[in-house]
Amino acid sequence: MGFPHVLQLARIDRIRELKSGQQEVETVWVITSLSSEQASAARLLELARQYWSNENGLHHRLDVSAAEDRCRVRHPVAATVLGIMRRAIQGEFRDWARRQRRARDSTCPAFKEKMSRRLDLVIRFVTGEVSRL
Repeated sequence: MGFPHVLQLARIDRIRELKSGQQEVETVWVITSLSSEQASAARLLELARQYWSNENGLHHRLDVSAAEDRCRVRHPVAATVLGIMRRAIQGEFRDWARRQRRARDSTCPAFKEKMSRRLDLVIRFVTGEVSRL
């Protein structure tokens, strides 16, 4: 195959139904170092679906709520710290949202608005003085 350590190559055709009723086909290639004994075709498909489940879950939330894809920070340490902070905030938001009694109070805008009024608590949370927001 010309790639070191590659043991399998797989083709996945994704078929998507458009609103117009037409179908759109996208071909994706999977390259892996897993042998056919380690991962059958069905297992490779399962791994690809798990990857996109993660991508559409956490990464989509980070992009929508924290504008992660638009971030232009280039210093490796700063980018790492920002990424850790975004994920910590997402985790804290999910915990906070579960504790809200009304659904309308458990939205991301409600969380941002409430936390903006309690910056002292947010700073104490970030520095480790308190364990919950």
